[in-house]
Amino acid sequence: MTAHRSPEHRDVTSDTTDETPAEVLLSLFGDEYACDILRALRDCPMAARELVEATGMSRPTAYRRLDRLTDAGLVEETLQVASDGHHRTEFQLAVESVEFEVEADGVCGQVHQVRSASN
Repeated sequence: MTAHRSPEHRDVTSDTTDETPAEVLLSLFGDEYACDILRALRDCPMAARELVEATGMSRPTAYRRLDRLTDAGLVEETLQVASDGHHRTEFQLAVESVEFEVEADGVCGQVHQVRSASN
């Protein structure tokens, strides 16, 4: 699966990193719930409640997968503060693409992260 971020949501440049082990990435891409979250975030950032509604998974399942996806660097969370003082956490894709290569000594994975043009 290749995750792409639409340029209309954010100006992007690509930064390649291989900090997340390929085994972790493969495990996440083999997880139906994690893939559902990635697909749901493809078009726009969403709060966890919106992800639960969009994917039909339970809140605990969504939060567990969001934690794993965030730890792996595939999803990032931002705090949105409203003028009335309320806040909510939104999740968005943090990757442009993920690549895997099968080599003689195993599988390698590369994550091409999305970076805001202001960074």
